[in-house]
Amino acid sequence: MSPRQDPHDVLGVQRGASKDEIRTAYRRLARELHPDVKRGSYSDEMAVLNDAYQALTSSASRQTSTTSKASEEAKSQNSEFSSVTSPARAVAFPWRGIIATSVVGAVAIFGLSLFAGPDSESPPDGVIQSGSCVQINDSLLAVEVSCLTEQHQVVTQLVPLDARCADGSTGFLDRLGMGRVCLE
Repeated sequence: MSPRQDPHDVLGVQRGASKDEIRTAYRRLARELHPDVKRGSYSDEMAVLNDAYQALTSSASRQTSTTSKASEEAKSQNSEFSSVTSPARAVAFPWRGIIATSVVGAVAIFGLSLFAGPDSESPPDGVIQSGSCVQINDSLLAVEVSCLTEQHQVVTQLVPLDARCADGSTGFLDRLGMGRVCLE
């Protein structure tokens, strides 16, 4: 569509026509001008019709196209100012929201830690680690026990089956057969 053609004139609708009236006029003209109806010939008129329909149905161009011709002439007289557009506001990252959420989360974690009870000792899970309390059973295997029992020893180191403890002793086998347990 050339810039001189008015989309209202192309579609044959009045200024201020509703979207339904514009759509009806577009469909009526498209049935006549479509290239399939004209047996495959390319139709420049169809392209002009599509441009006019797009111009009238998009909300921003619809508002500008429904202005009066007098205001359009006034704009064209002040052509040096007509090309100036207001700058679009850049989308900013929500730093304030992220910082505020982080501060609230940190305060909540700190506050909850004040009201939390002392760490309770977890019951033995059978997996021996450094610092675990163990007892040596009749088969000379190290078995994890609660540290509250009187007869327990503390594991200082875990070594592979074919290695020796740092003090030179052989250590005791882990009940699960994962390695040797070196005790204090």
